[in-house]
Amino acid sequence: MSSQDDILKRCYEKHPFEELNNIDYGMLYGVMTLFLRQFPDSKTGVFFDVGCNAGSLVKVLNSLVAGGSLHCFEPHPVLSKRVLQLYPKIIMNEYCIGNMNGYIDIHIPMHSVGLSSVIRRPVFEQLNQEIVTLNVKCQTLDSYCAENDISSIDFIKIDVEGAEKLVFDGSKNMLSNKKIKAGIFEVGSTLTDAGTSADEICSILQGYGYNIVKTLSPNDYYFHV
Repeated sequence: MSSQDDILKRCYEKHPFEELNNIDYGMLYGVMTLFLRQFPDSKTGVFFDVGCNAGSLVKVLNSLVAGGSLHCFEPHPVLSKRVLQLYPKIIMNEYCIGNMNGYIDIHIPMHSVGLSSVIRRPVFEQLNQEIVTLNVKCQTLDSYCAENDISSIDFIKIDVEGAEKLVFDGSKNMLSNKKIKAGIFEVGSTLTDAGTSADEICSILQGYGYNIVKTLSPNDYYFHV
């Protein structure tokens, strides 16, 4: 059996970094264009990428915004270092955002890194790939913002393979005070594996007064104040 480090370093064997870097680029570009039409003052704002993977959103923002700050969260140590190397102006955090402050296990398939999740998903058994389990830091969004003097977030992308509700559960202060202007989150079978649903997450956001819009992608929902 391969060592943990060997498995992590082989993450680009099936899909090169450039391919991973382009995943969802078109969809994200469309959503960000819509967002900037709604909130044109956000071109120098504060952006969050929770589940950064290979930096598709970073690539989009590089072409659309004039400045601001981008806080990325990606616990895969090879992916996070490569993204930071390519985009040195971002703020990279090699850990998870969730519903508590502490440590959490994340399960990372050797090749299918985009499926990495804190949920031990049934699909992992069908991949025929070695799976690494890392115990990494976990922090709530509310706590991170308080520690870093972030009073508001212009746009947040959340793609954490089923743990989306956990991210929102740890963002109650930011959401209840409308300190998050807008964002996008993923839906699908990943939520079922986590024991939640798109309807439950939409209900939570609507309870805070947010509007929900389905994007052209059936797996992504846009929300805004």
